[in-house]
Amino acid sequence: MAELVVPTQIGLDALEFLAERNNEPDWLGQLRRKAWDAFEQIPMPTPRDEEWRRTDLKGFRFADYAPISFPPYDAAPSVDALPDELQRFLHPGAEEGNVAGLLIHHGAKAVYRCLSEEAERKGVIFVDMATALREHAEMLRGRLHQLIAPNETKFVALHAALMNAGAFVYVPPRVRLELPLHLFFWLDAEHSSLFDHLLVVADKESEVVVLAHYASPQGDFPAFSSGAVEIFAEPGAQVYFISLQEWGDRVYDFHFVRANIPQDAYMRWVLTAFGGKLWRINCHSKLSERGASTDMLGMSVGAGVQQFDHHTFQEHIAPQCRSDLLFKVVLMDRASSIYRGLIKVHKNAQGTDAYQANRNLLLSPKAKADSMPLLEIEANEVRCTHGATIGRVDELQLFYLMSRGISRRQAEKIIVDGFLRPVIDKVPVQWFGDKMQALLDAKMLAEAKRLGYA
Repeated sequence: MAELVVPTQIGLDALEFLAERNNEPDWLGQLRRKAWDAFEQIPMPTPRDEEWRRTDLKGFRFADYAPISFPPYDAAPSVDALPDELQRFLHPGAEEGNVAGLLIHHGAKAVYRCLSEEAERKGVIFVDMATALREHAEMLRGRLHQLIAPNETKFVALHAALMNAGAFVYVPPRVRLELPLHLFFWLDAEHSSLFDHLLVVADKESEVVVLAHYASPQGDFPAFSSGAVEIFAEPGAQVYFISLQEWGDRVYDFHFVRANIPQDAYMRWVLTAFGGKLWRINCHSKLSERGASTDMLGMSVGAGVQQFDHHTFQEHIAPQCRSDLLFKVVLMDRASSIYRGLIKVHKNAQGTDAYQANRNLLLSPKAKADSMPLLEIEANEVRCTHGATIGRVDELQLFYLMSRGISRRQAEKIIVDGFLRPVIDKVPVQWFGDKMQALLDAKMLAEAKRLGYA
């Protein structure tokens, strides 16, 4: 068979390349083709679209990015054999013994995987998406893109058509993993794209923590990512999904994450972002059966001209369900943030308990935040509250700290740490939370140096 040529432009030939290279099942090829047709038909979002009118897409063009990139090496036998720069971003806590499994992608290729003997013995599946489609196709069929429709938006359609990375996680009934499963995505080819898809199935009364870490070279590094996460929990399951994004300054990232939460199941999201030119996250928790509950937390820290665009949806379909949302944002320099969140309570969802809060802290007069919390309630026996705050550092708090010999930079840092601590404390893996704290420290120090404080 002739060697396949890697496409250099986003187009139909990229879809065909992926299907042939991975020897994918026919049903996935059909899904890809329908998604591509949808991508071509759906217009590019503009400021005239309500959900996009505050999102700046002026500098973004699909034609600027290659659909696939591969590293110049095959799978690595150990983490130590991976490129040095990749290893610098991978937290030491990700070493074997601290995780139940580790899966590393370099571009569109899975280059390292390990799974503990205990997890394998219990029947846990933790594989890259290409392997899953070869070995577990029937488990994916009927689930892949069932929560996130492949024609939902233009970016979702392109993702579904050109999915080039990702993972499948399955946790059997009543299996509770004490250590997390860790995914690391490294993108270091300029003007390349990552279309990663994570599919998690947590069977009855199981428990799993999934960590997803996205990174690229820092600074002036152009790239494009459009990812998706679909989580299917069964009754009584507990799922924790924690993501950390530290892209370079010129990466555009559009991410869609969604969970179906049935009877007595629990879902916790902690979605954090430090990098990227534009990071747009759509997070949807669907509470579909009695007793379901979710905590949705987010943290974004921006500087320069970064833009963060947060969209959340707490959908209460069944009675006696609970959702609690807290998204916190810290903005420096000319960074900006948008928050648009909806709590929807369906007619039959009596006894709903839902809360939504978006808090924004501006450390610069040029930083900007917009917040639009929304309620749509069709039931009458509910408790639903929401709120948003946008403000600057309290000068009295600064004065109090500085009067005790603390520098302005240190005082601001203490206030910001306290502001974000309620989110970081919800990360169930300490070393991953420590990584977030280190990124926050580094970002605030860089801003202090820019301003001449340090």
